[in-house]
This record gives sequence, structure tokens and C-alpha cells, in this order.
Amino acid sequence: METEKIGLKKRPRNDGTIAYYWVASAVSRHSKDYPQKTVRVHGATMDEITARCRVLTSELKQWLSQRGAGEPVQYDGKLRTLIRMYRTNPASPYFEIKRVTRDNYDQSLNLIDQFCGMRRLDKVTGLDIKGWYNELKKAPEDTEKKAKQRAKAAEEGRTLAESKPRPRRAYQCMQLLRIVIGFGVVSNISECFRLKSVLEEMRFNVPAARTESITFGQVKAICDKAISKGLYSVALAQALQFELTLRQVDVIGVWEKIEDSHFSGIIYRGKRWQDGLLWSHLSADGILQKATTKVDGVDLLHDTTQYPFLRQIMDSVPLSKRIGPMIISEATGLPYQRRYFAAVWRKIASEVGVPNDVWNRDSRAGGVTEGSDAGADIEHLKHHANHTNSSTTQRYNRRTLQKTRSVAQLRVAQRSAVNETKSDG
Repeated sequence: METEKIGLKKRPRNDGTIAYYWVASAVSRHSKDYPQKTVRVHGATMDEITARCRVLTSELKQWLSQRGAGEPVQYDGKLRTLIRMYRTNPASPYFEIKRVTRDNYDQSLNLIDQFCGMRRLDKVTGLDIKGWYNELKKAPEDTEKKAKQRAKAAEEGRTLAESKPRPRRAYQCMQLLRIVIGFGVVSNISECFRLKSVLEEMRFNVPAARTESITFGQVKAICDKAISKGLYSVALAQALQFELTLRQVDVIGVWEKIEDSHFSGIIYRGKRWQDGLLWSHLSADGILQKATTKVDGVDLLHDTTQYPFLRQIMDSVPLSKRIGPMIISEATGLPYQRRYFAAVWRKIASEVGVPNDVWNRDSRAGGVTEGSDAGADIEHLKHHANHTNSSTTQRYNRRTLQKTRSVAQLRVAQRSAVNETKSDG
């Protein structure tokens, strides 16, 4: 039974619903020492639940293979097993990328697996691949809940916006397909040599860059709503991301799987938290300094006293609680899992009217946009956003704090001017 092979188990609950779990021992009898024994699996559909189980199973098999236990994935001619080989072989470049990037890869790999993983590679043509791309690009069909909302809106004389096509999703899947096929070539799988040549002849439209950004008004509404719900962690994270133009991972951190018990720090269910903001990154005079997570990253450096809105939220945290990670989930007492933070943020954002196509990750773009609109020097903005692509920026690193303060002052001044204009009106 397929669900048994990927460790999926279900347990009825008292309220009549079913809870789904991934169980390591259901995948391999050699999993006794594996850090994650059981994981609660969530998903809107059964496909999402099984996809998550496949990721967890791949991680377990990779852990087993490094210890000489369990059976390595054997290629059987199907795309699905090639994907599993890519995810489990210790020599795969999959294990050379950062965990956050790997999570993004997994989303596309899961889609490919669900959509066409059963196909035999010796039968696949370029026309098949083009068909996969077109199907993946289509707008999603209404869920049962969405269909009811649409019907209700029609009864009330309203029209809900139609779902949009998903070219970005399709493009990313094709990029991952190229990567997996390339791994097959390195693994000397004959079918992959042919498909690599086919893919080299194919072109997929690069999706337009995202143009969405979040405004200070939306940020303030989210923070106020979060605070009213007792979710100070969400308010502080949102304010830090927008005001200081920080990447989400540099604020809330990330949970990385660990291979043994020799690691120190915050460890939970075989994973270690890292890369997020600590209260120790903030000096007594309000200077925030921390190494970024980018490969070519430099220390981010900001004077938080230049942002009254941010300081108001930060100062509401008692001194006795300013120990360890800045952003702690009120529900778990631990730093957020990325998906859980996104779900909590989205619910709050929707409640205050922030459109679904505006994401928490747009906070950085929103802060930069506000700085640009306020007339901040582009070189100063680069420092504020910790961009290091230009050699010019690198030459002026010694003046980063002065430049980030300049951007802060212009942004805050513009907010005051806008408020005054509204009052006069």
C-alpha cells in the first residue's frame, strides 16, 4: 500500500475528524535512532498530505544511507524514483543548498511528483513536457470552500475575482525538472542524456518579477491587529521586516535538521533553530547588528531608535523577556516554523483587508519602496537593504550606519508629512 511506504498514518479524533501523521517506523525498521519519530502532517488536500510525507520519507532515507542502513532508492525507469534519488543520495547537490532553498525546491519537486512522477522517462517527449508546463501554469480550480463563497457572492450581486494563472509555479517546476534530469545524467541514467538534450531545446517564459509591496498603513494595521490578539511576536516580526528591510529568515530564523546530538542551542524534534534575531544582537543604545544569511552577506547594521513605530513595539517587551530569540510563538514558546508563521500572518493580514497577493515577504520591498518615494539616495538604500551586488556598495561599508540612519529619517519624515496632508484635507 502506497501510504504505508511513505509512512502515512491516520488517527480518528473525538470530534469525528481525522488527524494524519508521518511515522518513521512505518518507513523503515532501522529508524529507531532517527530524531523525528512521528510528525503531524497538515494539508488542504490528500495530495498535499502525501507530498509532505514523501519529503519526510526522503529525509529519513538520506539519514539512513549516510549510516549504511536501509536500502538506497533504486531507479525503476520512472521520474518519481529519479526525484527520490536526487533527494536521498548523499552525493546529490540537493544537500549542498541552504535549508530554506531546499524547502522551495521541495514545493516544486512535490508538484512534479504528483503531476507526472508516474511517467517512464524513456516514453517522455518534449511535447509531454510542454503539456506539463501548460497544465501547471493554469489557474487553480475553486476549492469547495471557494465555490460556496462564489455562489454566495453571486446571490448578493457581487462577483469574486477569478483565480489567476500561475506561470511562476510552472516555470519553477521546469527549472527543477532540468536540475533533476541533470542529476540523472551525472548518475549515468541513459534516458536522462536524451531528455537533457530535449530540455536544452525548450524555452519557458520567465515570469515577470513581483511588483507587489506592502505599505506602512498595511503594516500598522497588521501590527495593531496582532497586538489586539496577544500576538506580539507577529507584530514585532512585521515591524522589523518592514522598518529595517530585513529578510524574513533573518528575523524569524529557520529550523535545520541535525544529524546527531552534539549540537547546542534551541533543539526540538531533531531540528535546531538558527539564523534569526536574538536580543543579544541589540545593543543598549538601540543599534541592531547581525550577520545576514546570504552567502555574500555582510553584517546588517541599523539604529532602531530612528523608527518610533518599531521602538514602540520593541519597548513593550519586558526586559526580563529580552533573552534569546526575539520572535517566539505565543502558542508554542519556541521560534516559529516558517509555514506556521506564514499561516498566522496571512490570517491577520486578511482580517485587516491586505490582499492575498501581498505577502509577508513583500515587507522588504515595501520598506525599500517607501525609502525611494521619500527621496533616499539609492546608495543609502542599498546599505539599508543589505544589498552587496555592486562593488560600489562594498567600498562604502564603513559608513553603513550613517546611511541607514539617513534612510530611516527620510521615511519617518515622509509619514509625518502624509499624515499632515490628510489632516489638512
